[in-house]
Amino acid sequence: MDPIFGEPFDPDPDPEIVPAAEADDGLDDHLWMHDDGRVWDLGPAEVDTDNDGINDSLTRNGPDGVTVYTDSDRDGQVDKITEIGADGSVRSAILDPESGVWVPFDSGRLR
Repeated sequence: MDPIFGEPFDPDPDPEIVPAAEADDGLDDHLWMHDDGRVWDLGPAEVDTDNDGINDSLTRNGPDGVTVYTDSDRDGQVDKITEIGADGSVRSAILDPESGVWVPFDSGRLR
């Protein structure tokens, strides 16, 4: 099951995402997330979503749409994920810092 949205989870991660232990040096500039005891290096943030002058998000395109990974508190860990489906569906989840559980908080459809 997908630990974020509760749907079937593809155990093969995006080929651009690698376990942090296998990542290149320079992890300080990268966003990361953990899942099932593993830490994933997602790469450097490339988008400033809150217009504060600091890149805090990165996007990954896939066959089913686009996923945006965001670090909203500048600690390097992804704490918000938004998926935009090819069909216009949108869903987001935030990481509860105390429990480490992803909590869905928004969904809908683009018009």
